[in-house]
Amino acid sequence: MLLKSKGGENMALPAVYDPFDEMKRLQREMDEMFSSFFERGRRGRELMEWGFRAPLSDIEDRGDSLELTAELPGMKKDDIKVEVSGDTVSVSAERKDAKEEKEKDYYYCERAYSGYRRVFGLPEAVDPEQVDAEYKDGVLKVKMKKVKKPEEKKKEVEIK
Repeated sequence: MLLKSKGGENMALPAVYDPFDEMKRLQREMDEMFSSFFERGRRGRELMEWGFRAPLSDIEDRGDSLELTAELPGMKKDDIKVEVSGDTVSVSAERKDAKEEKEKDYYYCERAYSGYRRVFGLPEAVDPEQVDAEYKDGVLKVKMKKVKKPEEKKKEVEIK
């Protein structure tokens, strides 16, 4: 920035060093990097090509049970693992693909891996012995029977 002196001459302000300028610049760059990463994720396709994405999931209260629905397209039933314990349900899936081709003058082998793991906190405890899971057309449905709450007993205690 230039200032004019009384005589009309240009005078430069002395440069002020801010030790945090470099940190501020780095923060801006990190913000831009993460915002562009998550912006790509909203479109969905790019993240799938990188080998991971967060499948759409819902948990519904069905009265005496809870039902988890998770979209896991492209997975096989044997690639999926479901674990239930108390008030959590864990869903994991992984797929490994390999493609090998040999032609006249070239040879190549491609490998792809996609994986997913998520632990859901449930609003109520469920009975791990009363869980059914079904995988059909890329959609996993897990039905979990709620644990019946014991009746609350009330007793007046005599003070001695």
